[in-house]
Formats: sequence, structure tokens, C-alpha cells
Amino acid sequence: MGIRLYVEQDLAENICFSPSENHFHYLFHVMRQGKGSQLFLFNGRDGEWLASVDELSKKKALIRVLKQSRVQDEEKSLDVWLCFAPIKKDKMEWLIEKATELGVSKFVPVITHRTVVSHFNSEKLFLRAIEAAEQCERLSVPSIEKAINLDAFLNSFPEERTLFYLNERGEGEILKPPVRPVAFLVGPEGGFESSEIQKLAQSQHSVSLNLGSRILRAETAGVAILAAWNQCLGWRDK
Repeated sequence: MGIRLYVEQDLAENICFSPSENHFHYLFHVMRQGKGSQLFLFNGRDGEWLASVDELSKKKALIRVLKQSRVQDEEKSLDVWLCFAPIKKDKMEWLIEKATELGVSKFVPVITHRTVVSHFNSEKLFLRAIEAAEQCERLSVPSIEKAINLDAFLNSFPEERTLFYLNERGEGEILKPPVRPVAFLVGPEGGFESSEIQKLAQSQHSVSLNLGSRILRAETAGVAILAAWNQCLGWRDK
């Protein structure tokens, strides 16, 4: 697979458009592409398309969409949410990248009592998700929701989805294959407070999930549970 780019434009045969300033820099200054170079485009809606550089000058270019290489239906989303207490910048960016590679469809930052990071750049995190989707050949990019406190999160959680909250104390159920859409909630550094565990236990949507006897870092726990979930699915999207 050659260069892949996520774009906002609709994609169809013979559509032409100018690349964004960032894409122009990446294609022609970083990757040293030229007129006639080919690449693949996707937008999360129309599948993946082969395209070529039709025109190129010092500051402008024109990209023409040639033909579809993969239809959107080829990627059946896992429909799994990763809900997490925001952590420090580098660790959070790493978590977004790896979780995107593992098929997450939505990220939901959840503010808990022990959350150490209350402000973060969701646009920058989305760019990290885009880069991961481009690299791992996904046809979609997971959304990143605005941060929400735990009480509001539980009150608005959809009835048709199961919420597994990760219990760092080795208590709860063992992960099993799904019967309906799921979300995983990873606690903050230092874990959930006892009052928060109580609220989670009382929620009709939530299930305590056993992570074993080792205390995992927040970012490790997020990636570990997604890898385990993919294993439950036989590494096939559902």
C-alpha cells in the first residue's frame, strides 16, 4: 500500500480538488511526490479511492480521483467505545494511536475525582487518530467526544450498550464474547474512588471487569482490554 490520506471531501470518480496546506507539505516536501504520483484517499464515508497528482506547481496542486479500491462496507466497525480518564499528553496520544489501530469507533474522555488532566486538545488527538487510521489501512477515523464528568456520563449512557469498567483490584467478571455493543471505561491514575466504584456497580448498564492481579498503567489497561476484545472476536470485525 502506498501513501494514504484522510480527506474531508466527498470521493467519486473524476472529482478534482486541491490538497490542504498540510497535505501539500506532506506530499511534496516530506514525501517528495511529483506530478503523476498516485496515492489512496478515504473519508470514512465513501470507501478508499486511488488518486493521482494531475497538476503541480510550487504552491498548488490538483488531485484527481481515479477509481475506487475498497468499498466502505469492507470495514465493519467493531462498534466499541473506549472511555477513559484523561492522562498526561504523551501517554494519551499513544493510547489514541494504539486504540485506533485496534478498531475503536469512539473515544469518550470521562472526568473522575482522581483525573490528573482536565484540559486537553481534542483536535490534536483527532489528528493522531487520523495518522493511525492512515497507517493501519482503516477506512474510518474514530470520533473523539468532549470530556464529560462521570455522573453525567452514567446518566446519559445508552441502554443498548454494555459498559465494562476495568477493575484494577482483580474483581469482577472475565471478558466473554459480546451479545451487544460495548464500551470500556478505564479509570484514572490511582484508580476509581470507592464512591465511584459504588456508582458504577449500581448502574444498570455497567459490569465490573477483572483485569487480573497486576496493577496496570491507565494507557496499558486501555490497550490490553482492546487486544483481549479483538481476541474474543477472533480478530474479525463485527
